Amino acid sequence: MKYLAIVISVLLLTACSEPAEVDAQLTYAVKTAPFKNYVEAKGELIAATETVISTPASSRGPQTLAWLMPEYSQVKKGEVVARFDGRVMSKQKRESEFSNDKVSQDLSGKNTEIDTRRKHLGYDIDIVEEEKQFAETFSIDDVRIISKLDILEQAQKVDYLNAKTDYFNWQSEQFNSSAQGELDLLNMQSQQHQSKIDMLNGNLSSLEVVAPHDGLLTHSVNWRGEKPRAGQTLWPGQKIAGLPDISVMQIKLFVKEREAINLQQGQTLEFSLISDPSKTFTGKVTKLAPFPKSIKRQDPQKYYELIASIDEQGAHLRPGLKVTANIIANQAAEKLVVPKFSVFADEDGAYVQLKTASGYSKTPVSLGQSNLSHVEITQGLSEGDVIALVDKEGKL
Repeated sequence: MKYLAIVISVLLLTACSEPAEVDAQLTYAVKTAPFKNYVEAKGELIAATETVISTPASSRGPQTLAWLMPEYSQVKKGEVVARFDGRVMSKQKRESEFSNDKVSQDLSGKNTEIDTRRKHLGYDIDIVEEEKQFAETFSIDDVRIISKLDILEQAQKVDYLNAKTDYFNWQSEQFNSSAQGELDLLNMQSQQHQSKIDMLNGNLSSLEVVAPHDGLLTHSVNWRGEKPRAGQTLWPGQKIAGLPDISVMQIKLFVKEREAINLQQGQTLEFSLISDPSKTFTGKVTKLAPFPKSIKRQDPQKYYELIASIDEQGAHLRPGLKVTANIIANQAAEKLVVPKFSVFADEDGAYVQLKTASGYSKTPVSLGQSNLSHVEITQGLSEGDVIALVDKEGKL
C-alpha cells in the first residue's frame, strides 16, 4: 500500500505539471538573431573548358555505339576512344549495291528495248515514204488515159500516205519522249542508290573516333542524367565525351524549384566534396538557368541549374566529383525572426498568436525575408514577445 500511494502521488504531480510544460514547449520567445538565407544545392565538378568528342558530323544518319573507352581514362593523341557498330551499315550497303546493280540491268534492258522500238518505227516511216514517193512519181492525171475515178483514187492514196507519215512521225516523237522519261526515272533511281552507297562508305570509314590531344576522358550526360553506353543510337554531331582542361574547374549545381529563393548571379556559396566533407571551399554563382527543368526520367520534380566558379583551384578537384553546397542568398544580419510555422494567414493577411496576460491574441504582422525555416517580422512584434507555435483557434 505504501508503494501504491507513492505511485499515485507521482502521477498526480505529473498530471498537474503537464499542461504548463506542454504550453511552454508550444511557445517561442521572439528575439533578434543573425539571419542568413541559405539555399541547399547538389551537383558535381566540371571543367570550365573542354574539347568535345562527338559522333562524326559527316555521317548522314544515326549510328550505334559499339564501344566507348572507360570514363576518366588517360588518353593519348590519336588513340581510339569510341567505336561504332558497322554491321547494319554494311548490310545496308550490300542491299543498296544489289538494288543499284538491278537498276543498271533494267537501264541496259530499257535502252535495248528503246533502240529496237525506234528502229521498227524508223523502218515503218521509210516504207511509207517509199510508198508515197512511188505513188507521187507514177501518178497519172490524164483523163485520156485513165478515168477520173482512178485519178481520184490515186490522189486519195497519196493523201493517206501523207497522213500515215505524219502519224508515224508523231508516234516516234511520243515514243522518244516516253522513253526519255523512263530512262530519266531509272537514272534517278541509280543516283539515289549510289548516293546512299557513298554515304554508307563515308560512315564506314569513320567508325572509329580518335582523341585530338592528350587528356582525361569524361563521358557526357544528357538531359535525363544518362551517360552514353554500348548499343545506344546516336545522331551526327551528338556529344559523347570530352577532354576537359582540369586546370580550371567549376561546379554545376541543381536546386529544387520550391527551394530556389532569391537566387541570382554573383552570390557566394560554400561547398564540400562528398568524398571529403571535412574540407569547405568557396565560390560564386556565374550562371543561373531562367527556367527549372527535370533532370531524371519519370521524376516530376524540377530543378534550377546553376554554374559556379571556384575561388581556389587545386589538383584535388577532378571532373565528376559530387558536391553539396550552400548558396548564400542573403548576407547575415541581425533581424527579428520567428519560425515559419508560427505564422498563419487568413483573408486579412499574416498573423501570429501573441501571448498576453489573459491568454492568446490574434496579432497581424508584416513579413520580410524568409529562408527554409524562419521568416523576418518587420511590424507587429517586439523582441521578448512570446507567441504560440500552433494556432490557438485550432488551425495549423
